[in-house]
Amino acid sequence: MSEDLGTGIRGVVAALLPGKAADRERERHRLRLEHSMPLPTAEAAWLMLAVLGRRLPTSEEVERAYRFGRFNGTRALVRSIAMERLRHPSRWFDAKVSVLRSAVLLDVHDSIDTHLLTGVQRLARGIAESWIPRGATLIGWSPGRTQLRVADPRALQAAKKKRRMARRGVVPWQGHYVLAEVVTEPERSVRTQALAQYAQSRTMLVGADIIPLTTAETTGPRMPGVFAKYLAAAARMSVVAAISSTAAAEYAGWRGMLRSAGIGGPEIVNVPIAETAGIASPDARAEAERLLLAADDEGTLPLVLSVGSHEPRKNHGAVLAAAELLWREGLRFNLVFIGGNAWSSDEFRMRLAALSSAGRPIQSLSGASDAILWWAYRLARLTVFPSVNEGFGLPVVESLHSGTPVVTSRFGSMEDIARGGGCVLVDPHDDRDVAAGIRSLLLDDALHDRLAAEAVARPLRSWGAYAGDLWRILVG
Repeated sequence: MSEDLGTGIRGVVAALLPGKAADRERERHRLRLEHSMPLPTAEAAWLMLAVLGRRLPTSEEVERAYRFGRFNGTRALVRSIAMERLRHPSRWFDAKVSVLRSAVLLDVHDSIDTHLLTGVQRLARGIAESWIPRGATLIGWSPGRTQLRVADPRALQAAKKKRRMARRGVVPWQGHYVLAEVVTEPERSVRTQALAQYAQSRTMLVGADIIPLTTAETTGPRMPGVFAKYLAAAARMSVVAAISSTAAAEYAGWRGMLRSAGIGGPEIVNVPIAETAGIASPDARAEAERLLLAADDEGTLPLVLSVGSHEPRKNHGAVLAAAELLWREGLRFNLVFIGGNAWSSDEFRMRLAALSSAGRPIQSLSGASDAILWWAYRLARLTVFPSVNEGFGLPVVESLHSGTPVVTSRFGSMEDIARGGGCVLVDPHDDRDVAAGIRSLLLDDALHDRLAAEAVARPLRSWGAYAGDLWRILVG
């Protein structure tokens, strides 16, 4: 313990006195640490707790340690941390740590080991692919969500399901930190909040939306509570990079509320995410056609595609209802959903199973590869995305840049996207209006061809361009 503590103290000293300071200056500061000098700053308290305690502290822990150190001296604080580790060894199971100074850290913990290909994972991968060659470090969290750890960039690949992270923890100091995903674990959020407050780093949150506040009824029962903790961390960030003008407006409204708590809040900037589509590999076409296309006595059915997780906010129940209305009218088409199950997906699965049992041409694919997804967009007659709330709506632009028109909602970010052409706008709360949008693109060839031409004429925006804009805002 004493040897480990001494190593930790040297790490704290090196971080507090960076550069090529003379040995006597370092020695003088080391002696100050060992005697009863008052703790200089709350930031120093955060660093000591993170390094000596081997876990990122919460803001409450930092405030408590800072007061203790101011009244009792730095040496007493070091001793109290050591005694806490001895009294409660089970709390200090995490690995030893190293201080990372002046590093650019990209936190994509939830995207590291998932096989899903939702908008969140696409965004994380898009940033990482551009930032890692620039020198950024990919990071995740320890099992207890108390320690940051360096991650293997290969862990972001959709096929990799096993998290690849170093065993040694890292403590960011005087660098740059980016949180590129929504955090749903309070333990992680409260430690991220303290990091943003005290690590003397420029911090950024990629802001997708504040849906758990604006339309809480469309989210899981736990989400509003855990999202509040996430927003508490966001409030201490240097900047929120909103992914659309709609998201920027939402975050600007939220920041205005922070004034009542005496919190200035982050700078809000609008950084629109990529508008592009992937390459449809010729090698995957036969497999995509086998999985996605269906036929009846008259031939191959037109494909109607819906991409996204099956949570209530995506409004897939309205898609099912609209499809049944059109099938009863005698329209011919095959409906395919691509996306994973989410909270409250049971009703969607039961309704889909009932329609399938009744002979309707319908199916749902989960965990489809990129190759299948890009072919799905191109094989489809149209895509339907009538979400009730979105920060952006990535499947809309992916479909459009694949040349396939989209039926989508007539408000928010989806309406913003539609202004560029290629869309039919509908009321997502009206099943018959959704059905009318689908019907128009199934039956009106002139409308379909005009919107398809508008879709392919839209200007592209690459993930590299998006990530480059983020880098300039964060690093300069």
